[in-house]
Amino acid sequence: MRILIAEDERITRLSLVRQLESWGHQVIPAEDGQAAWEALGAAEFDIVITDWEMPRLSGVELIQRIRSRPNAAYVYVVILTGRTNKSDIVGGIEAGADDFISKPFDREELRVRLLAGERVVRLERDLHAQNAALQAAGDRMRHDLRSAARLQRAMLPKHAVQTPRVRTAWTYVPTDELAGDALGIELIDERYLVAYVIDVSGHGVPAALLAVTAMRALATSGEGAALLLGATAGHGIGPVQPPSYTLTELNRRFRAGDNDGRFLTMIHFVLDTRTGVTLLGRAGHPLPILIRAGEVVPLSDEGGFPLAMIDEAEYADVAIQLQPGDRTLLYSDGFLEQTRPADNAQFGSRRLEALLLSLADRSNDQLVASSVDALEAWAGTRHFADDMSLVVIEWAGPGVGDAQPH
Repeated sequence: MRILIAEDERITRLSLVRQLESWGHQVIPAEDGQAAWEALGAAEFDIVITDWEMPRLSGVELIQRIRSRPNAAYVYVVILTGRTNKSDIVGGIEAGADDFISKPFDREELRVRLLAGERVVRLERDLHAQNAALQAAGDRMRHDLRSAARLQRAMLPKHAVQTPRVRTAWTYVPTDELAGDALGIELIDERYLVAYVIDVSGHGVPAALLAVTAMRALATSGEGAALLLGATAGHGIGPVQPPSYTLTELNRRFRAGDNDGRFLTMIHFVLDTRTGVTLLGRAGHPLPILIRAGEVVPLSDEGGFPLAMIDEAEYADVAIQLQPGDRTLLYSDGFLEQTRPADNAQFGSRRLEALLLSLADRSNDQLVASSVDALEAWAGTRHFADDMSLVVIEWAGPGVGDAQPH
C-alpha cells in the first residue's frame, strides 16, 4: 500500500515510517497537514494516517479536503489522536475519517487497523474498476443503439409522396432511441400507392429488431417484392398484392412463439390514385380515420388477429371508394393510449378524431406536426409512453385523362 503520514511530531512520524516500511508498505512522510495536502496533489495514495492537531492545516481540515476532491480514487483515512472524548471521535468520523488510533499508538493495533484499511481500499479499487468497465460497456451500448437508430430511420420513407392525384405526409416519434413502430409509403408505377403502419408489442431492442425485420420483408425490391407485388388479375390493385395476401404471408413468416411472445399489429392500405379505388387490410391494428367534407366517415371494422399470434389466422380486404379531397389517416395506438397525468385518462379515438377534424384546414405536413404538438400539450410531455406513427394520405381525385371512379 502507498501510505501518506501527516504528523508534525518528528519522533512519532519517524516511528510510523519505520514500522510501516517493515511491513512492506511504501511510505511518504509529511511534517504537517499542508505538506500532506500538497503531496496528495502530486501523487496517489491508498491510505492516509494523519494527526489531529497540526500547524497550517489540521487533521480534520485535511480530511475534509480529501473528501471534497471530485472524481478522486477513494483514500482510507486513519486519524491519529490523543483525544479520548467521544464527541471528538464522532466529529472526526463525521468529517470523513474511516478509523482512529489513540496516541501513543500500539504496534498491533496499528497493524490490525491497516489490515482493515487494505481490505476497504482493495474493495474500493475493484468496485471502481468494475464501474469503469460498466461505464465503457454502457458507452459502447449507447453508441450501438444510436447506430441502430440511424439504420432504423434510414429505412423509413425518404420523402413523402406528392403527385397531382395524391399527397401524403407522415411523422414518426419514437419513445426511445429505438422504436417498435414501422411505417412505409411508396408509389408503384407512378400510380399505385402502398402505405402501412406496424406496431410491435413491447419496447426496446427486441421490438425494434422485429420492426426492422418487418420493414425489410415489405421492401418492394429483392425478396420483399413478392409480399407486395405480383397480384393476379381481379385480386389486388394493379400490380399490388391485396392486403389480405400480404398480411397472411407476414403472419406465416412471423410464426406464433418464434419472437419471445411478441406480436405485430398492422394496417395496410393500397390505393389506385387514378380511380380512388382502395383496399384496406387490418391485423389487430386501430381502424383508420377517413375524413370527407369535414366529417369522419365510418369504416368497416373487419380485420384479423395481430401477426405472430395465431398461425392460421385469416385476413380480409375492405374495399373503399375514395372521393376527391378525402383524407385517410393511419396511426399507431400510441396516440390512443397516451395518458394525461392529472386524471390518468387516455387520449382515445374520439379525441383523436376531434383533433384531426379541427386541423382539417391545415396542409398535410402541418396536420401531422400539429397533431403531435397537440398531444404533447394534452399530456404535458413530449416523452410519450409509446411510439407514435401517423400517416396522412389525401386523394385529390383523378387527373386529366384518368379513368373516372364509379
